[in-house]
Amino acid sequence: MIALFWLLAAAQPAPPLPAHPAMDTRCNACHSTSAWRPVTFDHSKTGFPLEGRHLSASCRGCHRSQDFNTPVPTSCAACHQDVHTGEFGSRCRNCHDARDWASRFDAAAHQRTNFPLTGRHAAIPCEECHLDQRDRRFTRATLDCFACHQADYARTAGTTFDHARAGFDTDCKSCHFPSRFQGAIFPAHRACFQIDGGPHAGIPCLRCHTTVSTVTVTGSCSGDNFSCIQCHACSAIQGNHANVSGFQCKDRKCYECHSFTPTTGTRSRQKGAVR
Repeated sequence: MIALFWLLAAAQPAPPLPAHPAMDTRCNACHSTSAWRPVTFDHSKTGFPLEGRHLSASCRGCHRSQDFNTPVPTSCAACHQDVHTGEFGSRCRNCHDARDWASRFDAAAHQRTNFPLTGRHAAIPCEECHLDQRDRRFTRATLDCFACHQADYARTAGTTFDHARAGFDTDCKSCHFPSRFQGAIFPAHRACFQIDGGPHAGIPCLRCHTTVSTVTVTGSCSGDNFSCIQCHACSAIQGNHANVSGFQCKDRKCYECHSFTPTTGTRSRQKGAVR
């Protein structure tokens, strides 16, 4: 009886192998005789070549259904959740690429925003200014200098250039450059005495001023906290002023007659001053 059962079972045709829906039977188009995996399907023929991390993604990671002929959306958002919640649109490749998820939004790309990165700003991590890392939201109004550099402003307390005591403006960029804090300029100084160029360019403030404890810009240029003769000794300049009427070797008298151009550095003639 048992033998008859096996005889009848052997006579039945073998059930067909489950066919892959919508796929032909040319197995060698994707598989090889050495191993069933990995699959070597030429994905570039689909119009979506696999590059970077997409090369290691499983087929089922994108083709969720059994039907490989059903088109799969090629947009990034079709597979990747937008952690920016639409803030930057749907063109992820503007900042990311297929190699990894690290942002390619560098200092050069930041030039297209309302805060171009120059100097030291181009080298700091994004998170130092954009603190909202968890939700990856980066759209924000441009901050003023003081919003980030308040601590730097306060750090000058008790120093020669105590910004708060001197009354310096909190618009840092009016005096400082984005590359460094040292070598600052004071634009209001130009109205009274040109120091952007010529012999006085780059001279530290305290080489000419006896104190910078307070800085009050009135436009009258009537301050008396400067000294010319500490550099221009009276003994050295008296011979050049022998024929100058009313010459006195005093700081205020030097200032009343002399000024310097920012480009040539030559002395201009004022009130009988010599060249």
